[in-house]
Amino acid sequence: STATVKPRSQKYVVDYTYDGKSKHILQLDATVFDKDKVKEQDAFRNQTTGLIANEANWQRTATIGKKKGRAFTSAPIAKLFLLGAIKYATRDAYGMGIEYEGGRPGWNDAMNGLAGMVGSGMPETFELSELLKYVRSVVEKFQRPLVIPVELGNMVDTINDALDELIDSGYTDPEVLPADVPEVLFKYWDTVAAARETYRNDVQYYFSG
Repeated sequence: STATVKPRSQKYVVDYTYDGKSKHILQLDATVFDKDKVKEQDAFRNQTTGLIANEANWQRTATIGKKKGRAFTSAPIAKLFLLGAIKYATRDAYGMGIEYEGGRPGWNDAMNGLAGMVGSGMPETFELSELLKYVRSVVEKFQRPLVIPVELGNMVDTINDALDELIDSGYTDPEVLPADVPEVLFKYWDTVAAARETYRNDVQYYFSG
């Protein structure tokens, strides 16, 4: 896709609340049209018809020296694991909803305003739960390892380290959640979000393998 989700540093904006008495964080212009990706796709344009081949839409490995890059392939279960890992890394600071970090969810007009409020959605979390249960059941049934991209493995390692640190902190949710996110949860969220952004930056054009 020629669309790229911006990192938080480029889409989070401090602005006044509706009454002008305080300030809050807004998420604006969450995605950007990537002109460099367009150039990558133009390499697959048919000079006779002007059409871009389907192969232009496939993620590739980089060309290194005389070794030409190739379309990066993976097993269907690995793709589902990647999808689940990205969604897991996109949960909000309380670990409840999945953030609308890419802007308005086009399928759900009622939620369009949440994206600008740095909001998240619970339906997506329930879907994530079912997805991860399925991936786990398949792996346990066939007892075969998942082969995933190096960049995804790095992100998952960072998430696991952050989870271990959160568990070691002994944090438990109070009966009534405070409006301000506890520092230990915010640190976990920031670490995982940074890992997700690093992953996205690393594979913006190519997978290493």
